[in-house]
Amino acid sequence: MVSKAKHLLTTATFLMMLLGLSFTLCTSCGDDKDDRDGGSLTLKAGETHNIGTGSNWKSANPLIASVEDQTITAECVGSTTITGSAGTIKVTVKATRFDFTEPYLSFGASKSDVKNAMSSYTLTTDKSTTIGYQGKGKVYMYGYGFKNNQLSMSLLIVKSTYANDLTKFLSERYFPVYVDKDNYRVGMVDPLKKIAVLVEPEVISYTTYLTVAYVKYTGSSSIAIKKMKAFGSKPSASNEETAKIFDQLKSELVKQ
Repeated sequence: MVSKAKHLLTTATFLMMLLGLSFTLCTSCGDDKDDRDGGSLTLKAGETHNIGTGSNWKSANPLIASVEDQTITAECVGSTTITGSAGTIKVTVKATRFDFTEPYLSFGASKSDVKNAMSSYTLTTDKSTTIGYQGKGKVYMYGYGFKNNQLSMSLLIVKSTYANDLTKFLSERYFPVYVDKDNYRVGMVDPLKKIAVLVEPEVISYTTYLTVAYVKYTGSSSIAIKKMKAFGSKPSASNEETAKIFDQLKSELVKQ
């Protein structure tokens, strides 16, 4: 497993080039009670709620919670406000999937900070610019990349067996901004525009994994798309399984 982990980390070093990566988009997503000015609403991702009163409702962040007529739809985990003729509603959207623990995402942290945060995991790789850990549960491994001794990239690696669980998990937390059909990649951004994510299948030693690379969000989606195209890794050899997994990723993560 250690040799595979090292291979995966080596394969993933290209993701360091995503440091200049840019994306744009969203912000935040809300309990079922009557909605009036100053009221609040909590929904689970994917749920809808009928306000039942008022008109001209608009969401401050439709990527978290959208509204059409009097129907609110919980799009993505977070918080936002919806305002209309009957007042303002604070909407909080919560996740329903907790299958995975995401990697440490405090970009700019030192290697010792990351090691402290990952102290309950088994260290498998320790180099000057990368460290890796054996995962737990559905996570195969975690990887971290450093630039100028600061955390610049975090990596989550999952066996393709859990592809369906992973896509559902990610779709509640991130919004797609880029799809590379030729190279089997989906780029996403969190609704607070703090983290950019690149998801792709990767074949190592005849086993297919899904790699999820996280970097700090730094710019616009148009720049992000250009940089993803320019700096993406060489795609894994195309085969029926990677194509199938990518189709699954695309259908679940890209819903429009």
